[in-house]
Amino acid sequence: MPEREYRRLTRARNRSFFAIAFSTRSSLWLGKDHLLQIDTSGYTESYKRFHFRDIQALVLCTTQTWLYLASAFGTLAALCAVIAILGNGPIVAWIFGSMAGLFGLRMLFDLIAGHTAKCYLRTAVQTEGLVAIARLRQARKIFETLRPLITNAQEELSPVGPPPAAQDQTIPPVISELPRPVPQAQGEVSIPPNEQA
Repeated sequence: MPEREYRRLTRARNRSFFAIAFSTRSSLWLGKDHLLQIDTSGYTESYKRFHFRDIQALVLCTTQTWLYLASAFGTLAALCAVIAILGNGPIVAWIFGSMAGLFGLRMLFDLIAGHTAKCYLRTAVQTEGLVAIARLRQARKIFETLRPLITNAQEELSPVGPPPAAQDQTIPPVISELPRPVPQAQGEVSIPPNEQA
């Protein structure tokens, strides 16, 4: 059985939180010598390849989005539960009770999934946001997978062995012979040349 060329690292994720139909979805795939990002929008796909030898940095920033989402869905769940309890008739209770359950499940998912994160990949020519990575736990797992691959690819480019010894470029000392002073007879005064008339 032939070896697969790519391995999926993330599922496709919307680039925008307020996504609509046919919005751009991004996913990450691991190749032999590069990381592949696929952006899908409707019937079109675009590909970006980041070779391990070109990656200069992987940046990870934690965010508080998970708390805001959990709070928002918890508030919606509580509001729907109140309407279901105080509403008139079983139909209202069933509809709003179901909505309260869905919002409660989403709140529970955000709390279990943990911290949200933003990730960036930097090369010499660009900084690309890795939208497909949304959670801190997921980001750490992917970064641990990528780190040895990037290190190995960049060690192959570095010269093997110690650098050649620097050539001896010491400058020989300059030896200059100063003229000997002329002995003077007693009573003679030596006048420097620039003071002679």
